[in-house]
Amino acid sequence: MKQFFLMITALVAMMWLIGCDNNNAQLSDYTVTCSLQGHEQHDSATLLVHEDAYDQLRRCATARAVNGTFTFKGQTDRPKVGIILWDNDSTRPFYFVLEGGHTRITIHPGQWTITGSKSSSRYLHYLNLRNSIMAERLHTWQEYLTMARDSSLKQADERRLVERDSLLNDSLQRLTASFIDRNDPVGYIVGKRFGR
Repeated sequence: MKQFFLMITALVAMMWLIGCDNNNAQLSDYTVTCSLQGHEQHDSATLLVHEDAYDQLRRCATARAVNGTFTFKGQTDRPKVGIILWDNDSTRPFYFVLEGGHTRITIHPGQWTITGSKSSSRYLHYLNLRNSIMAERLHTWQEYLTMARDSSLKQADERRLVERDSLLNDSLQRLTASFIDRNDPVGYIVGKRFGR
């Protein structure tokens, strides 16, 4: 009787483990639609993903442009770093988070929007915060240069502007580090693009 009970317990445990493995390996369908607005035209685009397991890029698909729009379809087991290369040009990659569902990317000169992806929305949130800090730093530098150019820069002004720039730089570094420390696809992209 005791052996029968142990055998049943072992069988239930094994079935539970198999069930857990199947849940972790479930694949989700994805569709990525990327439109270029007012950009130089490209004939093709290639979708790559970063595979954490072996720290390599894997080619998923290549798409031809249809009215300036590229569409990629496939499956993924979890959110991953997606990279789009235009005409196989690796010098200007476009990073985003590839996950199940329909992700729409629209790229305008100097800006882009992305919808349908929670992780990519977090990445866009980081970029917006980063851009606001960088705009404030640019304003600080312009104020410094204007005062230096018209000889109105006093020592107290210089100290104030240098301190402001230093605080903004520290804020930018803390923001970037907090995203990199997340250890997720968003952190990987931030580290790859803005980490040191």
